[in-house]
Amino acid sequence: MTTSSNALTSALQRMPAAKFIDASRELLAALGYRSDRTLDGQTGRVADFITHPNTATEHTFTQQATSAQLIFQVTNDEIQDAAQAQGSLLDATTFDHQGMAQSFLFMAVDLKGKHYPRSQYISFTREINKRFPAPTVVLFKTADDLLTLAFVHRRMNQRDPRRDVLGSVSLVREIDPTNPHRA
Repeated sequence: MTTSSNALTSALQRMPAAKFIDASRELLAALGYRSDRTLDGQTGRVADFITHPNTATEHTFTQQATSAQLIFQVTNDEIQDAAQAQGSLLDATTFDHQGMAQSFLFMAVDLKGKHYPRSQYISFTREINKRFPAPTVVLFKTADDLLTLAFVHRRMNQRDPRRDVLGSVSLVREIDPTNPHRA
């Protein structure tokens, strides 16, 4: 899978004007992530995602997010297709099958504020990942149309293999879609 620089730039530039969920799908497609596995009947309402906020992080999330929607799920089948298209990068023989994820979720979250500290993105990403059994990649958009891509590293719990332990969170933070940095 080769990402066309033009396709990526085009998807980023359309991000501010388009509906966030649709623009997110287009951006992820430009990055090579595609799936028809979506959740029908999503309202995007934060109150439907976190029904009864109990913790401080849940309260902050419900106050700061204007929408939270599942973009799609990428399963093992799509991962294998990508592995064949990319060659050895995602080749199943190069991974330890015991720790390999069988699916990933992608989620779009629209935020009210213009800028958030790194710690806020981290706590929101962890809160979202607590709710799903599969690793969830989160695409945040601020009121200034800045994008942040977040992913939490997971590992199997050593005492209970049915549970995951959430590790560190990786961020690509505050990308300006109208003028993205080359890196």
